[in-house]
Amino acid sequence: MYKKERNHILKIFYDMAKLIKEFIGIIVAVGVLVNKIGIVRSVLIGVVLAAAVILYEFLLWRKNFFAVGENFIYHQEGVFNVKKVEIPFERIDTIDISQRLAERIFKVATIKIDTGDTSNRGSELKFTLKKTRAEQLRDILLKRSAVDSKVQEERSYTVKPRELIIYSLVSNSVLKGLGMLLVAQQFFDQYLKNFIPVDTSLYVDELRKEDIYHAIYTVSLLVLALLFISVFLSIIYVLLKYYDFKVWSDGDKIYIKYGAVNKKNYSFDREKIKGIHVKQSILMQLFGFFTMEIESIGYGDEKEEKAILYPMCTHSLKDQIIEGMLCEFKYSGNTVKPYNSADFRFFYKKVIFWAAVALVCFFIKPRFVIFTLVLLLFLLIMGYFEFRNTAFGIDRNLIYMSYHGFNKTQSILKMTAVQSLTLSYSYFQHKKGFCDYSIILYSSNAGKVLKVKNLKDDIIGEAFK
Repeated sequence: MYKKERNHILKIFYDMAKLIKEFIGIIVAVGVLVNKIGIVRSVLIGVVLAAAVILYEFLLWRKNFFAVGENFIYHQEGVFNVKKVEIPFERIDTIDISQRLAERIFKVATIKIDTGDTSNRGSELKFTLKKTRAEQLRDILLKRSAVDSKVQEERSYTVKPRELIIYSLVSNSVLKGLGMLLVAQQFFDQYLKNFIPVDTSLYVDELRKEDIYHAIYTVSLLVLALLFISVFLSIIYVLLKYYDFKVWSDGDKIYIKYGAVNKKNYSFDREKIKGIHVKQSILMQLFGFFTMEIESIGYGDEKEEKAILYPMCTHSLKDQIIEGMLCEFKYSGNTVKPYNSADFRFFYKKVIFWAAVALVCFFIKPRFVIFTLVLLLFLLIMGYFEFRNTAFGIDRNLIYMSYHGFNKTQSILKMTAVQSLTLSYSYFQHKKGFCDYSIILYSSNAGKVLKVKNLKDDIIGEAFK
C-alpha cells in the first residue's frame, strides 16, 4: 500500500471560513430559542451544532487523502458519499501551484491537477500542501528530473516591469481601474459616508451656476482626473498580478510563473496544448503589441483567470516564442479574407441599430439626434476593424482563424482539437456564396465556439473530408 498524504491543517481553517454563514445561522437560531426554552438550553444546543459542524469539517479533512504510485495518483474523499479516483500520469494536462498571502506566511501552497476529461469542469484534484512537497509532487507527476532546471534557463522569456506598464496602458486593464473606482465609490457610500460627510449636491449646484464653457472645463478636468486614477490603479493591478513573469520550456514541458501577492506556477505537457490565441486590444493593434494565450484544459478555468502564455510582446518576439517553444503552431498555410463585395455585411446591422436609436431620440428630443452621429462613427469603425481582421485558413495539421474588431483574436489550433466545424448561412449569404464558419473545441469550457463570418463557402477543401 502506498503512503497516504493529506491536506495541510491550514485547509481546515480555509474551509471553516467558508462556513461563516452556517455559524451565523446557528447564532440566529440560538437567539430565537432563548425566549422559548431558556438561555442555558439554547446556548447548549448552539454549542452542540457548532461542534457538529467542526467535527464534520475535521472528518472531511481526515477522509480526504491521496497516494502516489509509480505511474498514477490515487485520491479518495467524502464522509458519507465516498469518491475514489485513480489518474494515470499520462492523462494529466496541467498542474498549477499557487500561493495566497496566508499560504506564503505558513510556507504552504495549493496544487491543482487537471486532466483532459472535458466532461469534468474545473480542477479534478486540489490539495493544500507544504510548498516543498507541492513542488516535489509536481515533478513526480510530470516526470521532471533535476537536470531540467539547467535547461530551462536556455529557453526562458521574462517580462520586464516597463513592458507590464505598457501592457496596462494599451490593454483593457484600464477598465479594471475604472471597476476599482466604482467598487471604491460603492464602499464609500455604504461604509464611510456617515464618517466623512461630503455633500456632492453643493458641487453640482455650483457647476450649474457657471457658464457653459466653465462647466465643460470643470467636467473635462474631472474626467481627466478619474482617467488618471484609473490608469494608475490598472498599472498597480498589472504589476502585482504579473510581477516576475517568466515562461520557459525544457522540450516536453512548458512552465509559467508570476505574481507578487498571489503567486502562480503552471506546468503543461507541451503535446497537450491544443492551440494558441494571439489577442490585441484596439490600442495594441495600433501600436503593434500582442498578448499570447494558450488553449489547454485546466488553465484559465478559474474566475478572472486568463490562460496567459505571455502578457505583452512585439511581432518579432511573438514569432520567437512560437519558434522556440511551440514550433508545431507555426502556421505556414494560406489564409482567406472576406471579398470586398462582403464588406456591407459587416456594417448593415450596426447601421440599423444606429437608425433605431436615432429614431427614438428624435421622438424624445429631436436635438439629441445630432449626438447619435458619434455612435454611428463608433459603429462604422467597429465594422471596419471586423472586416479587416477576419480571416480563415487550413493547412495539413492546423486551423487559423482571425476574428473580432476592437479586440482582435488570432487562433491557431491543432486539427485534433476541433470537435466539429459548421458552415451556416442566411438566404442572402447563400445567394452570394458566403457563409459563417464555426468551430467547436474540445475544451474544459463546454461548447467553446470560435466563429468567423462572411467568407466564401468553398474554402475548406479536403481538410475535413
